[in-house]
Amino acid sequence: MLVDAGAVGDGQAIADTDPRPNATRSAGAWIADYVVSRGVSRLDYVVLTHFHADHIGGLHDVGARLSIGTVIDRGHEYSRPADDDPTFTAYRAFLREQSARGTMPEAVRVGRADQIVLRRDRAAFPTVEVRNVAANGDVWSGHGDEVTRIFPPLASLTAGDRPSENMCSIGLRLRYGRFSLFTGGDMPGVPDAGAPAWQSVETAVARAIGPTDVHVVNHHGSIDPESEVFLSTLRSAVMILPSWSPTHPSQDALKRMMASRLYPGPHDIFATLLRPPTKASIGSRADQLKADHGHIVVRVAPGGKAIRVYVLDDTTEARSVQGVFGPYATK
Repeated sequence: MLVDAGAVGDGQAIADTDPRPNATRSAGAWIADYVVSRGVSRLDYVVLTHFHADHIGGLHDVGARLSIGTVIDRGHEYSRPADDDPTFTAYRAFLREQSARGTMPEAVRVGRADQIVLRRDRAAFPTVEVRNVAANGDVWSGHGDEVTRIFPPLASLTAGDRPSENMCSIGLRLRYGRFSLFTGGDMPGVPDAGAPAWQSVETAVARAIGPTDVHVVNHHGSIDPESEVFLSTLRSAVMILPSWSPTHPSQDALKRMMASRLYPGPHDIFATLLRPPTKASIGSRADQLKADHGHIVVRVAPGGKAIRVYVLDDTTEARSVQGVFGPYATK
């Protein structure tokens, strides 16, 4: 399963980000190369958290190299992007191409754990579960397949209060034995000043999923994710920060993520790329990260009893191991 396949610009070096390991291929082609280098030629699932280019802009080149069984997105009818939005236009073209090859497109079914299922050796791994936790204002209640609606009716909202694309992000929880991981795209947790409380999607998600061993930091650690409620409820020992811009992470979000008062134990943060301007702005906290660049790989022990985190060098195609962290006990 691949969650998101982003690209910014045309994959070449631009102001906001640097191509890794180099600009000889597009971002999507590098993603596909990484997957193929693991000995995989088919993706059973591609899950797209929301319709922004840094999450879906590399899809075409992924699909050109790999066969795809099912594409799951948040659905096209709720708070739909404009038809002339170039990212959404390219995505619809990608779906047409993939459908012609036999790929099945589906909208996420929030609350369910039977939409994404293990395709191989299912009997050997009976505790594996992927739960669709959130999308489009629907959030799993934490009980059965029950769903709670946290967004008011769209017709009742002013233009300024309508849910943003980020608020509609898909959130997934993956479990194996005692191990659990959450990833939620760009969902926010700290509403803008004066904005309604329901815009903190993280709050409802945290209540549903509870303690979690690893989570992918929401919205790249920008200014509006990683609320105190979210962090203190999940109590993640490992946080993977998918940073790529000079604004990732914000000082406020990073300070919350590192706050030892929120919960005991490790608050280990692994960043995919910390830009020099970011290091300069956040100061000494940059030195407290376990990694400031690289591919972050979580290896789970049999039964989910413990995890280790491997940091791979992303500046060369060799992807050599630069550091090993753990073991971390799971919850």
